[in-house]
Amino acid sequence: MVKSLKSKYSHGYDEIPNRLLKLSPPFTSSPLNCVCNKFLTKGIFTKRLKLPIIKPLYKEGNKKDVSNSRPVSLLTSFSKIFEKAMQSRLFKHLHNNNILRREQYGFWMKLTTENVTYKLINEILNALRSKLMVGGIFYDIEKAFDYVNHVILTLKLETCGITGIDKELYESHLKGRYQRVLAYNKTHHFSPLSNWTLIKHGVKQSSILGPLLFLL
Repeated sequence: MVKSLKSKYSHGYDEIPNRLLKLSPPFTSSPLNCVCNKFLTKGIFTKRLKLPIIKPLYKEGNKKDVSNSRPVSLLTSFSKIFEKAMQSRLFKHLHNNNILRREQYGFWMKLTTENVTYKLINEILNALRSKLMVGGIFYDIEKAFDYVNHVILTLKLETCGITGIDKELYESHLKGRYQRVLAYNKTHHFSPLSNWTLIKHGVKQSSILGPLLFLL
């Protein structure tokens, strides 16, 4: 799990970057493996790993307009490792039991927006060659990841066969999460713009496990 992390210097509130963990596997692999197994067998995701920091990343337009910035969530490196273990187990379960529909392309292994674009164009052309009428309905759900209902998501996990200790682990992962916002000040250092605030709904698009949970 540690080897799959990107060698970045960015870090969460604990100030431990991925690169440091990737340089110290002889000293960290054994305790990390022990703690990860505890998570999986006890169904508990510790609170200390549920404290992401949000930093606004400027996109375009007026820099003073908050809507022109994209929020980037910085997780602790340890959180990423344990989420990778959970993601691997969940993905294997969903794949082996054919739970997600094949029409789902976003955030799915080896399937991209290019694949769905090719399929859509191909089906439209085939329909036009057969002189059939073609219609389409498209919609954009704004901030979809931020509005995922935790209760509904937990129930969906249960209907997908995630029960017992495994269900408790995902419930623990979702509940009791806090975040705060940091931004550059006049001295070009990050300073807090908010206190730690409870996250009542949503999953993080920038997290390891978030996109897979969103698909459910």
